[in-house]
Amino acid sequence: MPKRNVKVDCKDVWKQISNYLDDELPPDLRATMAAHFRECAHCTAVLDGTRNVAQLLGDGRVFEVPAGAGQRLYDKLNKSLAMRQAGKH
Repeated sequence: MPKRNVKVDCKDVWKQISNYLDDELPPDLRATMAAHFRECAHCTAVLDGTRNVAQLLGDGRVFEVPAGAGQRLYDKLNKSLAMRQAGKH
């Protein structure tokens, strides 16, 4: 079966970042995302931040996440994506 070229944008990467960290992606998509991370500093920062959060949560300590933190993060990611799509990095 021929290899297919998988194309991703930042929004696609953000949707799959957890699967990327858990190594639960098809090899072609994983390779495409790895290439995207090499080219996109913003997505690399999101990857690093997500990895850090996973490590913090996985260490067994419990801490309170501030109210609304998830929504603020989601809003910031959407705003950043909209700015990138408008060419305003």
